[in-house]
Amino acid sequence: MAFGLFSQVGQPFGTLNDLFLLVMTLAIAPVMLGSYELGGVTPLWPARLSLAAGIGAVLVWSVVQTLMVVGVVTFNYDTPANGAFAIEAIAVMVIGAWLTGAPLLAGPWLSRPLRWLGAVSGLGFVVFGLGLLHGGVNDGFAYIGGIGYEVLFPIWAFLFGRLLGRRNGGT
Repeated sequence: MAFGLFSQVGQPFGTLNDLFLLVMTLAIAPVMLGSYELGGVTPLWPARLSLAAGIGAVLVWSVVQTLMVVGVVTFNYDTPANGAFAIEAIAVMVIGAWLTGAPLLAGPWLSRPLRWLGAVSGLGFVVFGLGLLHGGVNDGFAYIGGIGYEVLFPIWAFLFGRLLGRRNGGT
């Protein structure tokens, strides 16, 4: 919503959108850890490697995003991602790779629809990152991937959070 307002009204909605994406992305790390702790069919070392890569990508993306928000780095969204923007695009792809695989390999505690919604939204992250590297935010892949990244993922995360809350005795 903030991005839509930014495209119609301008600032401060662009900065708000960037901050909302930062919060959303930082919130993925505890989800990754929770999925790892609950386990699944993945052998221990590949699961640890996936967890480390995913959390590392969240941290890298968050640092670059913070540097962009405070004006240390700038992005040209209309051209293929390079420099800090390319680093952020690659980090999104690594996060997406984790999100594609982890729900599919989760233990019996995760429902089939939630598994597939997570996997599809993860593919959206990967395709979004590819679009940024290929042609910037106006690339067709970025549009298609953006559906998984900015629409399906928040839905999955909300449902996943509710599931974890119920598992821990919450309401």
